[in-house]
Amino acid sequence: MAMEGPVLCRPAMQAKSPAAALVNNSLTRFGQLGTISKYRNVSRFISPISQPSTKNIGPCCSFSSSSDGNGYMAGNFSDSDEDYVNSTVLEAVEVRSGSEGYVIKMRDGKNLRCVHNNSQGRNIPESAPQPAIVLRIEDGSETLLPIIVLEMPSVLLMAAIRNVHIARPTIYQVVKEMIDKMGYEVKLVRVNKRIQEAYCAELCLTKKHPALQIDDSTDSITFDLRPSDAINIAVRCKVPVQVHRSLAYSDGIRPVEPARMAVAAGLSDGLLFTELDRPDGQASVEAQEFGLVKNMLIAAVEERYKDAASWKDKLMRLRSKRKNWA
Repeated sequence: MAMEGPVLCRPAMQAKSPAAALVNNSLTRFGQLGTISKYRNVSRFISPISQPSTKNIGPCCSFSSSSDGNGYMAGNFSDSDEDYVNSTVLEAVEVRSGSEGYVIKMRDGKNLRCVHNNSQGRNIPESAPQPAIVLRIEDGSETLLPIIVLEMPSVLLMAAIRNVHIARPTIYQVVKEMIDKMGYEVKLVRVNKRIQEAYCAELCLTKKHPALQIDDSTDSITFDLRPSDAINIAVRCKVPVQVHRSLAYSDGIRPVEPARMAVAAGLSDGLLFTELDRPDGQASVEAQEFGLVKNMLIAAVEERYKDAASWKDKLMRLRSKRKNWA
């Protein structure tokens, strides 16, 4: 697993298909979502943040079949299946880092403390709480991969996971319907590389053949997207989210149970449950804060600006009462 991932993001060739051009033009609206970075179509990793560029550049569609130098074929994503591992999207909302490691805030308000896979000799920078998408690598190692995003993609992802109804369609729902109308279907999403502190992802589509009830993997389209956008689409289309093994090994973190949780586990009569696995019945300020943020952003998406302003005022009052984040 200690393989080196790609370090350069080769510009993708523009598609010549009119249908692909339609998707390409429509997906440029994704420039309004995800984390803005000076790199194209990427989201940030926890590290010293560079000054972002204000220029929005939309993702592009690629039919290229040339190799990136590591055996990965941009137009035939099935050739490198062994380099990727499936992952699960966790219900996490924020990540912060410091000298003692990482703290992931879950949707229910609980905090999950983690350390880096390669913590020896590694200086972990201090980072304030930031919205994040956290992937759990499904290889039996309990490795987690946090990806820093903006608040809107994070809230919309939680809404999709929890099947929260939003009155007005989001851009992710529109893209899903466009893909279906064009006769394609989403095959999978891959987080395939990192450039400095920025991750890149791919959205892989295959042509549908309704008469044969099969998909044609030889007729495929690959889009370069930010992970926040690609994962949101994957969750709505119920397709796998895969991570390159080199990223999971080099950037992954693993949970560490605090001492008080270890004591609780010892009193559970052999049951593999800890305090993270069951509610304590107490009101959670973090969960209340997340609910206010969710309501505010959903109201903004639905253009109910008075409601959004009201939720914002409540959120500011709640935050003003808090002394510490943890």
